[in-house]
Amino acid sequence: WVMVLLNANSFTVITASLLASVYIGFLQSDLNTIIQLPTPASIPEDVEIVDRNILRNVISITGGESIASYKGDLVTGTLDGNLVGFSSSNHSIIWSVPCPPNSKGVPCRILGIRSLNDILYGVDEHCRLFRFQDNTFTWLLDENHEALQDLKPGLFNDLVLSEDMVYISDSFSFNPALHPLQRFFSFENSGRILGYNLKTGELGVEAEDLYLPNGIEFSQDNSSLLIAECSMYRITRLDIRSKERTSFVSNTFGAVDNIRRSKNGGYWVGLSASRFTSSSLPDYLGRYPALRHMLTNKATLPLLLLYDKVFGSGPALYKIDSEGRTLRLIVDLNKLTNTVSFSEAHEVGDHLFVGTPFSANTFVFQFDPSGF
Repeated sequence: WVMVLLNANSFTVITASLLASVYIGFLQSDLNTIIQLPTPASIPEDVEIVDRNILRNVISITGGESIASYKGDLVTGTLDGNLVGFSSSNHSIIWSVPCPPNSKGVPCRILGIRSLNDILYGVDEHCRLFRFQDNTFTWLLDENHEALQDLKPGLFNDLVLSEDMVYISDSFSFNPALHPLQRFFSFENSGRILGYNLKTGELGVEAEDLYLPNGIEFSQDNSSLLIAECSMYRITRLDIRSKERTSFVSNTFGAVDNIRRSKNGGYWVGLSASRFTSSSLPDYLGRYPALRHMLTNKATLPLLLLYDKVFGSGPALYKIDSEGRTLRLIVDLNKLTNTVSFSEAHEVGDHLFVGTPFSANTFVFQFDPSGF
């Protein structure tokens, strides 16, 4: 497929493949499952464009999706399976510790990471939960855990924790044949929020039937969880005690990734493939289930990757208040960062350390502290 896409004379091959996939999709899809997304929001007049005044530094860390403060340093995971510590002042890498691979030898890819009482907790794409202390990884959940074998999770994406509990976003049901990008475009609602008790070791389901839950954060009073339903462009509030769900933010400016509290109240939210004014590919596919099914065909994955690279509107960050109202929107419309996604914004002083899941860099943005 890569060769086909690069071949200027391959139009006929691509067209035939797509037509065949569409035909298969119509045969196999449930044509009644229509997803109507809200009309994409218009770009605000006060939008902030990423430029050289905002982008202050680039740190060469590949795949640093989530960032946490830890013993005076900042830490993140890398695409090749390391836990890396770096300085928040001069941005140099200080230390690196290999994260153990899974039982099949596949490198550990850390997708969510948090710090509590000078202990790091994190989740990786192999549906494992770890504790990191004194340069040692301890697996609290892994493929040998009986409860995980029963629940059959698909992708641990993020976590948030209290003294007693760890809440984990499990983005979709187990299906190793499909790429996460295909799961995003399929609009399936097999995602869940799992709760792990740090004292008893018990694991349970807090919420299910979610549309690709990604980032997760506590509300300001810690009574609710804020859940980024990535493929539905919304943030849902889940009451921890009653399990009642209500809307917190609807019709977000892009596919919602991690949510993190700001020191001055409110939250920073990472976005990929921002959508403004015109209908995006996910908006279009929501109305055509057969075409969505087509995109779960392995042969179409390169086309999805190509779409994300070429036609995405650029990554974005936005700040929302405790009621979900937009305070600031920062968009890389000119693609200065050369990435398709800002996965997280971690606030330190007057800087935002911005994670990216696929880029070879982690970015440092600087703002007037009063603007936070």
